[in-house]
Amino acid sequence: MATKKNKGANKALAITINLLPGEHRKKQKDLTWLTDRRVVWPTILIILTIFAALFVYAYTLEQISSKTAELQSVRAAVERERPLLKKISELEKNQSIINTKINALKSIQISKKRWVVLFENISSVLPPNMWLTSVSQVGEYNLEMKGTTFDFSEVAEYMVKLEKQISVNKVSLVTISTTKVDGDEAYNFTLKVELKRDLGEEG
Repeated sequence: MATKKNKGANKALAITINLLPGEHRKKQKDLTWLTDRRVVWPTILIILTIFAALFVYAYTLEQISSKTAELQSVRAAVERERPLLKKISELEKNQSIINTKINALKSIQISKKRWVVLFENISSVLPPNMWLTSVSQVGEYNLEMKGTTFDFSEVAEYMVKLEKQISVNKVSLVTISTTKVDGDEAYNFTLKVELKRDLGEEG
């Protein structure tokens, strides 16, 4: 009589043989590949990548939509303020024209005062035996004065007195020559007068 131990051993050693023909046998599907790490981890990685791409795409669309709405809002604000901007531009243009006219008027006033002071200085120190034949402006701050005198020393005297005037910066002798005036000996001279640049701007 066989023991229980022997029966278990015999059962373990038993081999099952399917004697049915091939067309009638049931094929068992092998699904063990589904739990293979070589399949599971790449699959999980692909799924995560797809989710990340979808998230980035959705976030990008949201940002584009937000920026588009913000841009439209700014454009609408600009359009609302366009008439005001146009008015400001016109006022700035008018202000520029007004400033130009004001500066021109100031220049005329300064120029007028400069010439008034200058001619007062020129005439106030003119010696008794001397007279001027021409006064020409040869530069913005330079004059050429021509005159005649019967006394040679009066030329030097006039130059010294002229340099002391508030309108004059420097006086230099350009030419001097003898001449006859009504049969008397006289001297023709030419002076270069450098004016002070701030003349007429003070006060």
